[in-house]
Amino acid sequence: MISQEQLIRNFSVMENGEVDFFLGAGASVNSGIPTGGDLIWFFKREIYCIENHVSTEKFKDLKLPSTQKFLQDYFDKKGGYPPKYASNEYSFYFQECYNSCIARKRFIESKVTRHNPSLGYLCLADMMIKNKVKRVWTTNFDALTETAVNIINPQQELLVCSSTNSNSIKNFNPTYPGVCKLHGDFRYDNLQNTEDELQKLESTLQEHWLHCLTNRGMIVIGYSGNDESIMSFFEKHIAEPNFISKGLYWTTLKGVPVSKRVSALIESAKSGGKIADIVEISKFDSLLYSIYKSLGFSNQLIEEKSADIEASSELLFSGNRIKEFIKLNAFKADSIPQCNCFKTDIISWSELKSIINPHKCIASLYNGQIYSFESSERLISTFGNHIKSDITLTFPEERLLKKSDSVYTGMLYDLIKSSMLNRGFQCCKRNKYYDAKTKKTDSGYAVFDAIEMAIEYSAGEFYLFLLPSIHILKENGKQVSNDEYKIQSNRILSRIYNKQYNEKLRIWQSTLSNKRTISFTNGLFELKFTFIPLSSGGENREKEWIKLNAYQYNEPIMCFSDTDMSHTSTNQLIGLSQYGPLDCSYINDSRLQRPIQLALFSPKEHLNKIIGHLNKLNNSSKSNGKDKFLPDYAGFEKIYQRPLLIPSSADPNLCITYPTKATEQLTIQDFAAFIKRGIDRAAKNAMDFDVMVIFVPTSFARFRESPDSSDDYNLHDAIKLYAADKGISVQFIEERSTNAYDTCKVLWGLSTSLYAKSQGILWHPRSISDDTAYIGIGYAKSEKQGICIGCSQLFDSTGTGIRMILRKIKNPCFFEKSNPYMDRNEAREMMIELRESYYHCCPTAKLNRVVIHKTTPFMKEEIIGITQAFEGVDVELLQIQEHSPWRAIRFGMQATQQAENFAIKRGTVIPTNKDSFLIWTHGSLNIPEWTGSYNYFKGGRGIPAPLVVKRFWGQSEGGILAEEILMLTKMNWNSGDSLYKSLPVTLDFAKVLSRMSKQNEVLFDKSYDFRYFM
Repeated sequence: MISQEQLIRNFSVMENGEVDFFLGAGASVNSGIPTGGDLIWFFKREIYCIENHVSTEKFKDLKLPSTQKFLQDYFDKKGGYPPKYASNEYSFYFQECYNSCIARKRFIESKVTRHNPSLGYLCLADMMIKNKVKRVWTTNFDALTETAVNIINPQQELLVCSSTNSNSIKNFNPTYPGVCKLHGDFRYDNLQNTEDELQKLESTLQEHWLHCLTNRGMIVIGYSGNDESIMSFFEKHIAEPNFISKGLYWTTLKGVPVSKRVSALIESAKSGGKIADIVEISKFDSLLYSIYKSLGFSNQLIEEKSADIEASSELLFSGNRIKEFIKLNAFKADSIPQCNCFKTDIISWSELKSIINPHKCIASLYNGQIYSFESSERLISTFGNHIKSDITLTFPEERLLKKSDSVYTGMLYDLIKSSMLNRGFQCCKRNKYYDAKTKKTDSGYAVFDAIEMAIEYSAGEFYLFLLPSIHILKENGKQVSNDEYKIQSNRILSRIYNKQYNEKLRIWQSTLSNKRTISFTNGLFELKFTFIPLSSGGENREKEWIKLNAYQYNEPIMCFSDTDMSHTSTNQLIGLSQYGPLDCSYINDSRLQRPIQLALFSPKEHLNKIIGHLNKLNNSSKSNGKDKFLPDYAGFEKIYQRPLLIPSSADPNLCITYPTKATEQLTIQDFAAFIKRGIDRAAKNAMDFDVMVIFVPTSFARFRESPDSSDDYNLHDAIKLYAADKGISVQFIEERSTNAYDTCKVLWGLSTSLYAKSQGILWHPRSISDDTAYIGIGYAKSEKQGICIGCSQLFDSTGTGIRMILRKIKNPCFFEKSNPYMDRNEAREMMIELRESYYHCCPTAKLNRVVIHKTTPFMKEEIIGITQAFEGVDVELLQIQEHSPWRAIRFGMQATQQAENFAIKRGTVIPTNKDSFLIWTHGSLNIPEWTGSYNYFKGGRGIPAPLVVKRFWGQSEGGILAEEILMLTKMNWNSGDSLYKSLPVTLDFAKVLSRMSKQNEVLFDKSYDFRYFM
């Protein structure tokens, strides 16, 4: 087996016309033409529905497992039909469904006409026009190759050969490129579809094919080798020395093995001394575009479409497969309801609500039409003259299904609410319901069992998520305030662990189901989900359980020496305690390590307090043992191998003080201006200190933010931005931290932050790829200033922050109304600046790959701009969502046994579809090096939620992407007192910078040193 890249290199050096292409059905999928496998289910549905007088609408979604199971059971029971996945399924059911050849021809015509060729076909056409490829052979009936050639060059002559004109082959002009339809052309021929037809290959075509493949090579794409006529032709001639003498390359999608017959053919060719290989590829379009680019070809029509590929590149994982059972809280839709639909003269939602609210109808307005889960009779009585067409039962268009905030999804939530209320449950918050019969008292509150529900659409399927929760009232039944509700809910929910959570989920499953499905109804409209949730691993699984694969990735190892590779630890603080910071290994003579000097800005009355607090950094402190991650703090110089100098209260240059009482009388704006003047004063001596510590007493709390909720002002953010422009690193210290319960934890957090801000390098992960850079993109919208800001941060291959840029977006675009993104020009400009910053910071570094994280989807405009900016660099574009409804429950090997006490493991990865996966960056750990035989669960509270990762562009293996995310969760040096953050540092800082960018002090289009914003 060879790689796609090797194939491309081999092909690129071949002479023009030396290698032909052979295309199967898989090459046409992206052009919207169904594969044989898809058509099999179509034929089964047609046969069943006609025989039983059932509308095909009942089985509209042929991908639903319940639909496939129902249809297959029907034919298995009838007998006389081939079993599922039999080699003759396609031909048998096609002939059974349409027993005349003319009917089969008309059917194929209806499926292959009026389809636009995808990018891969355009690339192939350009190669044919430029004589790189002389002939294309295909079993497909479509005209995609011919259409693509016509799109690229309408004047290009092209020969099309099939059984209709095979007798004229001898008269063909050999200088023209050609396409040969081996099973027929839908426009002219009797097509070959049935088992008997597929046995034969027209003799004249055989002779022509044999002649053309003499002293030629061939690349096979999208063809599985199930046709007897094609395979027997190959097998008959493969031993002939001149047949395909310049190489046979049989491509298959990554992770999909070829058939035994194909494998035997390749081996037969090899044994005869020929070049022959299986080639793993990503997609047809991707391969052809890569070949096209490798040849140095360029065509404007193709370049405009280049951003359409890669988005569907399938994520593959090769990590350690988790064998233990994992239960998810997601339930797949068994069926979704159609809508009653009619045209209307209602033009606004407010008008719609005024009509439906008194009747409690489930209805939505979209594009001049009403969609509803109500009967025709009720709609007529409710809407009357507002109905401007017949009422029809239909599904909404596909793009409405895909959108999380679509009217259809909103109606599903309304249907659930109606059903839950009819069952006697109470609605307490949006999509949250509680059972009034479960009342308990807790610390003066009435607590009820509750369930939150969420619906998501993914890869053509709807899923229901059940999240056990609680509802809180005062004991007398009155509502509690929002803040009180949140505090008390967190207090109680944090005591619910893995085993208890499973029991609560099980109870709600049972409560909401009829033991077969979880269903919600409103009249005749029913939304049904499977009773068994999605799961992974485990022994003795039932056949109907929907299974997802799960993988375990190891805790990233941090390095603390550039020379001694044994100086490593999974626990950063243990590594620092044992080996010191990484940058200490850069200098052989420790005497060359200069001290770290602090400066102070503090009220005079609090000066001794803050100095005393900072002096604790130079002393040791014992860990209280509650957090296994925290070792004893041994003192700053002993750990960091550099002295920490705290200024004397008598030093006016390094210790700026002011009176507390007078300052408390200032306005918020005046206090900020006052601190800025202090920074200006300190800036005159900026070379004399490394970090400026600003102490904020509790009595200054009102200065932190504006009381006006519409005002973006934040003291911390404004001062850091102002100081960054002056070249000063700032460390804020709140008075409450000087009296903290866990002194050891505070000292670790403060010391790592001070060390990093003084240009220190604490640790590096074992780099996954030295030629990779990481970027985080965030967006902020300031309503007050009326602007959108793009925030981007650049990190090197170790996840160390390098630069950040804030850019005012001149022409912001919006996704789902409130999510801003850049057009291609602004995206390109921002990325070019980051790329230039990278080379300025690392002039000898080689950048071959860049990974970009964002919390919102990557839009096509952004993708084009980003990829243009990183021309010649492999780009990975990942959307990473922090908040999602997914939860997982950890078991042992048996699903029937009790759940484990501890939560799912950190580093667990579960792919959910071809471009998305879940990754638990927060979870339990067991690392004997420092946890002993115990599980470590950071914070020790509640049930961890995964990050949801979706790839929009890229080719990297999914496991590499997961390992990089885990690595980057340990690279926020501003949180050195914890093992990890839930978000990778790329996005953790994107959130901070998005917030900071709303301040008046921000300077746009300037590359800042990253450490100023820690």
